[in-house]
Amino acid sequence: MATEPLAADASLSPLRMRSIHGLPPTDAELRTCVAHRAKEAPPLPPESRGVGSDSKNNDNEDTTSSSEEFGEEAMDPIQLPQSTHSLLFSEPVDSSAFWFGAVISIISFTCLGLTLVNNIETSTVPSNVTRTVRTAQYLSILIALLMEEEIPTGFYLLRMIPRQSLHQKFPRMMYRKFIFSSIVRILSGYAFLINVLLVLRPANSVIDIFYDVLALQFVQQLDDIAFSLAKIDVFGKELQRACTAKCFHAIFDKHRLGKIRKLSTFLKTIYFVNICGMLGGMLYVTVNQVRGNYHQSSIEVDFGNTVWDSAWVHLSSGVPPWVRTSPLGEYASWTLVYSYFNGVYSIDRMENGRPVYKEMRKFDATPFGLVKPAEIKYCDDIQAWVFRHESITRSKNQSRTKGCNWLLRSPETTEYDLLEIVGNWQVWVGIIGKAEVSVATNSCSDEDDCNMNGDCINDKCVCKHEDGVEHLGSHCEVSLKDSCQAIIGERETQAFVTMSMSFLGGSDDKLFQEYSRPVYYSYYEMDDESYNPATIMLVYSGNRWFGSIFPDTYVENMTLEENLVLWSDYHAFWYQAYSVSTQFVSDPTSGSTPVGVDFYWIGERGDQFGPFGSLIPLQLYNQTGRGVYRCNGTSAQNVFGSMFDRGQNNTG
Repeated sequence: MATEPLAADASLSPLRMRSIHGLPPTDAELRTCVAHRAKEAPPLPPESRGVGSDSKNNDNEDTTSSSEEFGEEAMDPIQLPQSTHSLLFSEPVDSSAFWFGAVISIISFTCLGLTLVNNIETSTVPSNVTRTVRTAQYLSILIALLMEEEIPTGFYLLRMIPRQSLHQKFPRMMYRKFIFSSIVRILSGYAFLINVLLVLRPANSVIDIFYDVLALQFVQQLDDIAFSLAKIDVFGKELQRACTAKCFHAIFDKHRLGKIRKLSTFLKTIYFVNICGMLGGMLYVTVNQVRGNYHQSSIEVDFGNTVWDSAWVHLSSGVPPWVRTSPLGEYASWTLVYSYFNGVYSIDRMENGRPVYKEMRKFDATPFGLVKPAEIKYCDDIQAWVFRHESITRSKNQSRTKGCNWLLRSPETTEYDLLEIVGNWQVWVGIIGKAEVSVATNSCSDEDDCNMNGDCINDKCVCKHEDGVEHLGSHCEVSLKDSCQAIIGERETQAFVTMSMSFLGGSDDKLFQEYSRPVYYSYYEMDDESYNPATIMLVYSGNRWFGSIFPDTYVENMTLEENLVLWSDYHAFWYQAYSVSTQFVSDPTSGSTPVGVDFYWIGERGDQFGPFGSLIPLQLYNQTGRGVYRCNGTSAQNVFGSMFDRGQNNTG
């Protein structure tokens, strides 16, 4: 068989020979080939070369056309996403592939739904967080928006694949199923973003934040993971066939450039709305944390039974004048019974993201008027919560009272919420001791928080007076039976009765109380002229009942208005409840009334004795646990007349 010569043209022979033998051409051979082809090419017609008056315009049109074509070609091809969501419209409803996609969607939505419900029901927004946690919260929002692709993908498909385009490529596919699949994508994306926001709200640890966000992202990507596994025949041939079908490789027609630009603007708007919504929700939480809105506005504190018998008190203008034992500006040594400061504390201000709780009146839990209150605050110097009072110091040498001049301090902590403090506090009693401090919120959520003795209205307990019992206290924990409105001693038959505010010059008949306990009084008048008439007050002072005797001359020199102000601002420490006027005292108790509590007559006082002096039992037969008083159930008017009744006209 005759063969054609290999090199008809001498200039190309070496190049063809190298090609036949599988060798690459040299640079010289390539240049020779190009030059030879250029000689043989026919000349271009004038209109093709752009000759004439329209050549410049033609060049501009070609440039614009090329630019537009380049812009369209630069976009990725429009294809169906390889996800089990796509099986919801690419496969018939009666196929296993469709139900595989449906099951994966149900699992994903169930996981996100359970997370959503759990976050709503159990998560509590912390009162405040550190700067590192707050930074991580906002970074996680940006990361979540970058990772979230279901929302833009769903809107992209709806905008780029119209009904005609889908039917032209795949006539058997139903467009309403395609719309349903895209909506499922979008809802999945927003369920993810909502969960991210709800996860970030209660977060107080950086590592927990990133773990939670990544876990949510994994749940959202179940559709992509399941599709990839189905493609490699993990779930069977039928699912593999469905996941490798032609529809996932088909390229849909591109729209005009103007429509593409509108889509780009639309997707940017969606992202802008999402990021504004996420940042707005997080910013709402942050602002409320900084303002202290997540802190308990009011708390109740019990400092236990600790006593410091030589506290240094700086006699300032905040100390009531009738108890000043030294001139203003000097120091006096007083007995500090920490339970005197038991009661309600409310937020006064915020310092460095933490609240400062100010002591409230023992009478009605409102701010003091005459008395300068104590406070509970966080001390950065020792990284602990402290109880302090600016007029009470551990030493007369102020340079030695470091650590915010603390009297009690919590374990070292960075906790923002006082109610979250765990462990025993340290107390100053001349040396550092231990104290069990109880801190509880004054708010309620239902009647159980009110001990079933009141109604929870606007997060506050409104105590009831029913079935012959009046309930008192922040949580209606104190019960005063009507039969105990008057009490009488077993040894001494002197009767004590409760009093209303009208006895003190008030305008209503509200029960007069201190430290959430009723105040009892008795008028003591003997036939022996050597004894002056006097009023005896039984007043609860944090954890003991004090029996104080006030001569008529003491009370009659005050107007009713002064008397009302005096008792409304009553404070066991600043009024020196344990003083010469106090004649008897009870055992420590948290009971509602003096009934059933052992009392002691105060004998000698001094350094030899305890903080309350020598105590002589008042119980009959000196029996411990017998108590002194019992309920008498008689009204004040039937027992005796009050000296306050006689002083109604004494107004000045």
